[in-house]
Amino acid sequence: MHLMKHNIVVYATVFVGLLATSGCQKFLEEKPLTAVDTKDYYKTLKDVNASMAGIYGSFQQEMTGEGGTKNFTGKYHYWGEGRADNFDFNGQYTSALVRELSINTLTSGNSASDWTGFYRTIGLTNLAIKYIPNAAKLDNAVTPTLRDNFLAQCYAMRAMCYFYIVRLWGDAPIWIEPYEDYMVESKRPRESKEKIMEEIIIPDLKNAYNLIQKNQTSNVWNINEGAIAAILADVYMWKAGMNSDNASYTEAINWFKNVFKAKAPTGKVYTGTTIADLEVAADWRPKLFLDPSKSKESIWSINWDAANNGCACIPISIGSSNNQVRVDSVLHADWKKDKTDMRVTLSIDTLAGLGHYDKVLKYYNVPASGFPSGTNAPKATDYPVYLVMYRLGDVYLSYAEALNRTGDRPNALKYLNFIRQRAGKVALLDADPLIAGVVGLEDEIIRERRLELFGEGKRWFDLVRTRSLNKVLDPVINRRISKIQGAPYTEGFGTNVDEKALWPIHRNNLEDNKKLEQNSFYR
Repeated sequence: MHLMKHNIVVYATVFVGLLATSGCQKFLEEKPLTAVDTKDYYKTLKDVNASMAGIYGSFQQEMTGEGGTKNFTGKYHYWGEGRADNFDFNGQYTSALVRELSINTLTSGNSASDWTGFYRTIGLTNLAIKYIPNAAKLDNAVTPTLRDNFLAQCYAMRAMCYFYIVRLWGDAPIWIEPYEDYMVESKRPRESKEKIMEEIIIPDLKNAYNLIQKNQTSNVWNINEGAIAAILADVYMWKAGMNSDNASYTEAINWFKNVFKAKAPTGKVYTGTTIADLEVAADWRPKLFLDPSKSKESIWSINWDAANNGCACIPISIGSSNNQVRVDSVLHADWKKDKTDMRVTLSIDTLAGLGHYDKVLKYYNVPASGFPSGTNAPKATDYPVYLVMYRLGDVYLSYAEALNRTGDRPNALKYLNFIRQRAGKVALLDADPLIAGVVGLEDEIIRERRLELFGEGKRWFDLVRTRSLNKVLDPVINRRISKIQGAPYTEGFGTNVDEKALWPIHRNNLEDNKKLEQNSFYR
């Protein structure tokens, strides 16, 4: 199914408008349709395609942004890296949003703490899950296989949204049916993150995997067989780390193996057994980030058509203006000292100063040596950005982590070294003191994930999942706050880590739904 490569935001706006009065209206306070019956929009294959475009467009809007003149509205990097050690605020150009993230002093007014877009997307999946079977009965073009593939994507997208929600906010309201009746209470209290994980996320994903057509060349812009397996593996890795649930590492391994059985956008089975299953170094950026539909390593990426959608102005855009976000100064200085790592010049602008250290080159087709600043700089509006949700390099490193945790150190080291060697670094030997014991090897895997997946929205979740917030962020936050206040700061990330690691619920969400209670750290 090829729903992308066109103005998907327009489709999303139109379809969400039909279904919920306004495409940007908060799902938790929206009113159901009164003038028309929702099911009347699910009569043909065309209707179903429009509904799917609306779902993907809604999710894209949260991740990449709204395009046009509404710059820096995409939350992919704010959620996945803004609170970690990859990025920092950029001096005088920084908003309160970014400054709060960089020193972990979040407030309920921070725009990135608003979960509305996820519930908007969940609302659209609920409608589609209910009414797509009706379209299949009315239009023979909606074959049983298409019906099941559509439903699989809807279940997986709903699970993905809830997975973000429980990782960011913890407990949350549950909606798994459309809101179509005024007589139904529209305000719901939060329910436990454990219930959401066990009764929605995992069952939805397993249902999606059972429904999705197997052994098909994937469409990288849609949730596909490999993507569903990758999300499930990610869910079990989160569960294992957060709950010290070693059995979940074994479950994750099983789902990683299911990823390997699936086909890439090129038609190649991922296989996942050798370094040759990854893109070669020369194709790392050109295929994975600039043209993922042609990569044997891509699993699921978010499409963006700059010609129709406008500027994909992510917080780390290229361009002549200065971004609110910069690469962390220590990482910027240290990473470029490694002359063997080919990812450095492909990931960041290694030149110093404004117009350089606030730019990430990974998603842009610009010279590895950097690009001119000022009026000669390339325009962000001229480039698409294909944000990566999952790819094989990510899977290899998570697989290595799970193998290490289940006692298979040789294979854990093998998969770690696949990534290191592809990057041009030397393979680590088992006797290397850097990777002594289970903890030493895990720390090195997580460090490698920081570099390999830089700018891919993973770092914060890795630190939370491995309970590394104090270990990693204490020196970072001490350095940043000491610089701001001009005096030593020594408290680091702080105590009460589990509560502070959650995000505050945005004050608008609290105002809209009086049954919600704020996370305890932010009361």
